[in-house]
Amino acid sequence: MDTLFSPPPPSAPALRIAFVTTRDLAQRNGRTPIMGHILDALRRRHTVEVLTLRSVLQGGAVDRLGAASAWLSGLATGRPRPLQCLLYAGPREVERMAAHIRRGAFDAVYLDTVRCQTLLRALRRALPDLHIVTDFDDLMSRRMTYLRHHRMPLLTGHVGPHFPRWARRLAEGPLARMVTAYEAGTLPAAEREVMRASSVTVLLSPVERQMLCQRAPVDVGTARSAPVVRAIPPGVPLQARPWAQIPAQGGRETAQALRFVFIGSDRQLQNRTAIDFLLAEWRRLAPATPLHIHGRQTRPLADVPGVHWHGYADDLAQVYRPGSIALVPALVAGGIKTKVAEAWSWGCPVLGNRTAMEGLRPPGYPLMVPEDQWGPYLTQPEAYAELWADAALKGAAFVARALSPAGFERAWEMTLRPRATAAAAGMAWADAEQASG
Repeated sequence: MDTLFSPPPPSAPALRIAFVTTRDLAQRNGRTPIMGHILDALRRRHTVEVLTLRSVLQGGAVDRLGAASAWLSGLATGRPRPLQCLLYAGPREVERMAAHIRRGAFDAVYLDTVRCQTLLRALRRALPDLHIVTDFDDLMSRRMTYLRHHRMPLLTGHVGPHFPRWARRLAEGPLARMVTAYEAGTLPAAEREVMRASSVTVLLSPVERQMLCQRAPVDVGTARSAPVVRAIPPGVPLQARPWAQIPAQGGRETAQALRFVFIGSDRQLQNRTAIDFLLAEWRRLAPATPLHIHGRQTRPLADVPGVHWHGYADDLAQVYRPGSIALVPALVAGGIKTKVAEAWSWGCPVLGNRTAMEGLRPPGYPLMVPEDQWGPYLTQPEAYAELWADAALKGAAFVARALSPAGFERAWEMTLRPRATAAAAGMAWADAEQASG
């Protein structure tokens, strides 16, 4: 399993890259900001064409019927496919995209998550040696399993607006448990197939990289190469120096100098659950220190004493100004919580639980605390002045060392550059497709 990156030689030629996305990159929330950074990094050296793979909800009747047929066929053969893959399995749309890539003479193709499973199959049939990189972001199977086990709600995310309103309400309401159970059961096989069919598979988190690698044992006694799986964390530029320790003076003056902040739209489940937790804590504990929540919200804004709603954050310098303490009570496991690294980059401490810090573990970081033990930190923040300052320093040092934008760009540059292993990946896919029918 490959994890090493070396810079390309100065004479390395520029590439033609097809950048296939299943979402609108203009909507800067969730995964799209990181995809924008990848796109910017690739465009510095290469010619990149962005191609949008439309869902069957945006297509015609032929695509919807084709996806339904693929779903029924999978059920009949005992190899059902995930619904989120079937959403992008419209035969006309897949053929349109595959034909464009064939004609474009691209050197490499970027695919947006496991949802591009059907397009990947079509490309491997037509262009078995093409260098194809699939960006998983995080393991969707793990997230769905987590939702199922914890009986948590389902949100349809960026594809939700394309559903009829009644269908979206069913999927996020009465059918949510059924959908998460189905996705949790079907996604592992899809992820395994896409990993074997791709020249390189990329995840944000080294923890989830290891999980995925364990699903692809190398065949002893054969010439088949192991799938190439890489962890590429986001590149985060340092924006400000860590804010100075505030002297513990006691009383409300100190409490007012400090402020808690959370950034995130409730369109994403991980943000919605975090916001609900924080609102419950402010109702229960009534901290004197205010909580400022930034981000577009779809639900009515709760009127909770001490909680201030600000909408979309245009100026992060104001959000993360000195005295700000970011709260990240992550209750949904998966990937890397980029808001943690973002707060560190602005010189702020982050109070987070184990899930929030997964994949981001500065040595000796003092504020990884189970969320059910946050009470004293929220009600008496002035008593932890030294911890806030220490956390801000260690977080900023971690960002500078492990999350440099230059390292991020170099990693993606090398990942999209074709290698001799592309042919082996095509052979592995052919075996996987034959086995899956």
